[in-house]
Amino acid sequence: MMHPKMTLSALSLGLASLLPIAAGAEEAPKFSDYPGASIHHGRNAAPNLTSPDARTYHTRIREGAKEKPNFDGHYIVTAWGCGTNCLTSFIIDASTGKVIMLPAMEAGMRQDAEVIDYRLDSRLIVFNGVIEEQQAVGSQYFEFDGSRLKPLKTILRPEWDEGAPESDKPQ
Repeated sequence: MMHPKMTLSALSLGLASLLPIAAGAEEAPKFSDYPGASIHHGRNAAPNLTSPDARTYHTRIREGAKEKPNFDGHYIVTAWGCGTNCLTSFIIDASTGKVIMLPAMEAGMRQDAEVIDYRLDSRLIVFNGVIEEQQAVGSQYFEFDGSRLKPLKTILRPEWDEGAPESDKPQ
């Protein structure tokens, strides 16, 4: 599966505050612990394309805004590749048309994990990989409050790193 105004620099500051946690040391947050908003069933609002990022990706955002909500009741997460192991993504509010750019992601991990994981009935969103080249490879958990991503936890996953020794990688 591939969602106020938030800048990438504000998100980067939030990422810097995350304390890495060794894999398996603590349990990962659960989608069910972060219930989402009521599900939007009406017609989707036109996306607001006033920010420079939204204007740059206007075609992809307009296409994504036609989809049904897939995150936190009334949001649409839309994503596409931007190069080798790279993913560009946005959150679009189906009710208001607000567009929020998500951080650039690098997969660099196992193929069986979603790069961005989310649910229609939850406000929890998980980034698996590396965010904007600032974090080690892992799963980074955030709670979305409708305008920003609140960092919850990072679980390092060195076995996902493409440069990890073969003995550290999952079989």
